[in-house]
Formats: sequence, structure tokens, C-alpha cells
Amino acid sequence: MNNTRREIKLIIPNGCDNAPRKKIVIEFTVALFEQQKEKIKEYIQESIIWHQIKESKKIEGQDSFLTSLQSEKKEIIECLEIYQVITHGKFASINGVISYTNGTKIDFCDVYMFSNTSKSGKVKEIKSYRI
Repeated sequence: MNNTRREIKLIIPNGCDNAPRKKIVIEFTVALFEQQKEKIKEYIQESIIWHQIKESKKIEGQDSFLTSLQSEKKEIIECLEIYQVITHGKFASINGVISYTNGTKIDFCDVYMFSNTSKSGKVKEIKSYRI
């Protein structure tokens, strides 16, 4: 794994700053892709569950979650383009495309469940779809 930190180009649609939870979802998603462990820890519960649908994997617990992120990254991300962020109550989703420096593009959608409806609620569960 390349340990050189490189800032990802981020493209966000207009209007994603009109709700606090939308901003949280974007910040968390960027932290995931940039593997910002300390920032990720601020957003997730100790007992987080991460379903990776394409791989039929279920990752449970903060330590396993963070370890999985490190082993997952193989290519350097050049750009993260977000198409939509949708929030309602304790649920949220974000979708877009990840572009890597090698030319590969992956469409993604992450569906989040938070511990409660307040903006201080932690991410309790994630379902990740990648194609």
C-alpha cells in the first residue's frame, strides 16, 4: 500500500450543504476513501456493522472495520464525484463514482443507519454497493 497521502478531487452537487446530516455523510464518505482513521472513529459506533454487498461480507466492530479499510485500498483515488445525498430521520444514502488514477471507475452507493436522528448520532450500520 502506498502511504503517501494524496488529496482526492471532490465533486459535490449544489444543495448538499442545506442539511447537517448531508454534510456529515459527505465528510464521513471522504474520510473513508482517504482512510482518515481518527476522523472515521468520530463518526462510527464501536459496534458498527458494515455489509459489503458485492463481496457478501459482513464486518462487525470498529477495529475490524478500520482493518478492513486498510486492506481494501489497492489503487489511488483521483476523484470522488457525488451524485446525490439523501437523508431522512436516522437513515442516509450517498451515491456517485470513484475514479482511480489507473483509469478504473467504480459506481458506489452507501446506505447508512445512524444510532439516532440527531446530528450527533453515530453510524451504526452501512450497506455498501459497488459496481
